[in-house]
Amino acid sequence: MGLKPGRSALRRWNERSVLSSGPVRYSLGHLDALDPRAFELAVCSLLRRDGLVAEHVGRAGDKGADVLVVDRSRRRVVVQCKRLRPDRRVGDQDVQRVNGTYRHDHGAHFAVIVTTGGFTAAARASGPRYGIHLVDRDMLERWADMGEPLYRILRIPDVGTPRRRWATGT
Repeated sequence: MGLKPGRSALRRWNERSVLSSGPVRYSLGHLDALDPRAFELAVCSLLRRDGLVAEHVGRAGDKGADVLVVDRSRRRVVVQCKRLRPDRRVGDQDVQRVNGTYRHDHGAHFAVIVTTGGFTAAARASGPRYGIHLVDRDMLERWADMGEPLYRILRIPDVGTPRRRWATGT
């Protein structure tokens, strides 16, 4: 079952959450020590910390989606997590796999690949071309340990951020 961007679905998923949505921080050392599933759950917690509705869906046959997100602009986002050794790189084949599924299978507006390692030159070249944002080890540290919001790091506009309503003087 995937997330629907309606208000009641957003509220339902927030209420059922078993993951922390408060001030979550993880050091790179902590993330490096996690198994792949625990890393996916940590990424889901970080997305919730940023105020996004996130559902962990990672399992065998997940079609490139470990976490499904609905942001404040009601856009659907697929997040693929790659927990690797720091010296390893996510290759272009992983970017291609996510590209082949995030729109058609998940109905997402864009995708994000998060890794504890880095990306090959080919992956860095093709990711942005396909609407896939890449989060390498340095960006992950800014997000997970330093608390900087992911959308700010990736320069993704969050147009649905609640705006203050001004009372009229009538």
